Amino acid sequence: MVGHAGGATTVEVGMQVDRKIIEELEAIAKGCVRIDEPMARHTSLGLGGPVDIFVEPPDGAALKQCAALVAGEGIPLTVLGRGTNLLVRSGGLAGAVVTAGSAFTDLARTEDGIRAGSGIALTRILGFCVECGLSGLEGLAGIPGSVGGAVVTNAGSFGVSMGELLTEVVVFEPGGSSVSMPAGELAFEYRRSHLPGDSIVEVVSIALEAADPESVQVRQRETLEKKWKSQPAGMRSAGCVFRNPPGRSAGKIIDEIGLKGTRIGGAVVSDLHAGFILNDRGATAEEVEELIGLVRSRVREETGIQLELEVEIVGRRRH
Repeated sequence: MVGHAGGATTVEVGMQVDRKIIEELEAIAKGCVRIDEPMARHTSLGLGGPVDIFVEPPDGAALKQCAALVAGEGIPLTVLGRGTNLLVRSGGLAGAVVTAGSAFTDLARTEDGIRAGSGIALTRILGFCVECGLSGLEGLAGIPGSVGGAVVTNAGSFGVSMGELLTEVVVFEPGGSSVSMPAGELAFEYRRSHLPGDSIVEVVSIALEAADPESVQVRQRETLEKKWKSQPAGMRSAGCVFRNPPGRSAGKIIDEIGLKGTRIGGAVVSDLHAGFILNDRGATAEEVEELIGLVRSRVREETGIQLELEVEIVGRRRH
């Protein structure tokens, strides 16, 4: 979520930021504020130049305070989950990144399923479902992101999507109060949700069904085994780069025109699933972005299909 551009007196960062703001952030999140933090440390691709200010608040209350302070000062704000669907350019990011890694991590069983904080990893949710004997999320096994990221992108696989299971989403805008919304108001689409304004997801309620814990675990394992056979495991990627066109598979289209294994520097189209672009042999963000452009251009030329991005590309180009 992004605020507005702005600034004041100089700090040793890429934009103009008042030292007082840094001090105020440090007062809220002591020991958790870093200057010129490489985003490569915080993305699944392992790529990305420095962000001017990086804050990892210790809890949800501190995250709200930090987000309100940054946005209120007109500093561009990005709220980061687990960086699994993100390509940050080598020039880095202007403004501040506030990460939800330690915030909004409550998890509880409810009468109808679970209530989960947005900062929780989906892998933890799936483990909790096994413990509690709750079924419905098995198709999301193997997705590495956070609950909040899964809501924003309406993450899904094997016929299951996050938006289908949500009953309530609690959101807030920087400096504003928490607002509970019925999930139906977010108008979920394929790989999209429609959050109001600059809203940040705080907590969600997910409807699930009671089931035998062992059967839940078995179905999760079966999903993982399918993914291991068809998707590159153990390689740095941002997941599927392209959205599937209606009725088609982006990966299959790319494969059919012979682009598996296509390489630019250290960036390569996966031989296992052509919808993945891997950081292999020390790729740069520029090489990944150039390869994305090449794939889109070739697909458009040979099929007339304009592939839409599933990953988000952000940041400054390196001069």
